[in-house]
Amino acid sequence: MGNFEILDPKQHRHLTVMRQHGADYGDNTMLSLAYPFEFRALQAEYPILFKKSEDTGQFQAIALFGFSSEENLFLKGDAWQARSLPLAIKREPFLLTERRSADSDTPQDFVISMNMEHPRIPLPGGDPLFTEDGDPTAYLQEVMGYLKAMQEGYEQSQQFFAALEREQLLTAINIDIPLPDPIELTGFYSIDEEQLQALSAEAMQRLQQAGWITPIYMQLASLSQMTGLIQKKIALSDPSNSQQ
Repeated sequence: MGNFEILDPKQHRHLTVMRQHGADYGDNTMLSLAYPFEFRALQAEYPILFKKSEDTGQFQAIALFGFSSEENLFLKGDAWQARSLPLAIKREPFLLTERRSADSDTPQDFVISMNMEHPRIPLPGGDPLFTEDGDPTAYLQEVMGYLKAMQEGYEQSQQFFAALEREQLLTAINIDIPLPDPIELTGFYSIDEEQLQALSAEAMQRLQQAGWITPIYMQLASLSQMTGLIQKKIALSDPSNSQQ
C-alpha cells in the first residue's frame, strides 16, 4: 500500500515529483482505474473493461495496458505512447483521503496524501509542489484538479454500475491472447451487447436520461483496441514481427 503522509507545505516544502514516464517510475502496470466521464477519450487508445474490486466486491472500470502483472505495452523507454492517460495514472503518487473525527464516522473533510515510497519521489529534476512562500505550484494545483475529478468519478461510477446491474447489462468475458504460450485473462466483464439491443424503450430512456448511453457505447467501441494491444504483445514476444 505504501507509506502515505498528509501533504504539508512546511514538511514537504522542498519535495519534488518526477513527472517523466517509465517503468522506473511505477508505470509498469497492466491496468488502471477509469471513470465513465473518461471513456470517450480513453476508448481511442485502450480497451476498457470492468472488474470487481478485490477490496469491496464492487464493479469498477479499468483501462487495459497489458496482459500480465507489471506489463505496460504502451511504455517505450521513458515515453508513454498514447494520446490520453487515465486520471488514476496522472495523479500518481497522490491520493485524496477522508479525514474523520475521533468520535464520528462522518468525514470532516478531504486531504491530499502522498505515497512517500513511490518511485517518483524524491528524485532530482522533479517538479516542486510548493513555492518558496508555501503556496501550491501550478503542478500541484493540476494534481488537485485530478483528485477532485477522481472523487466525482468514483461517485459517478457507483451510479453507472448500479444502472448496468439493474438493466442486467454486465457479462463476464474471457480474453484469449494467441501466443506460442497462450494467455487467458479471466475475471473481466463487459457490456452485454445482445442484452443492450433487447432493452425496452423505457429502459433505454432511463439510461439516456441518466447520461449512461455515451459511456456504454464508448466502452463497447473500446474493445476494438484489443486487437492493437494483442499486436503489441506479439511484436514484443517476437521483435521480427514488429513493423515499428
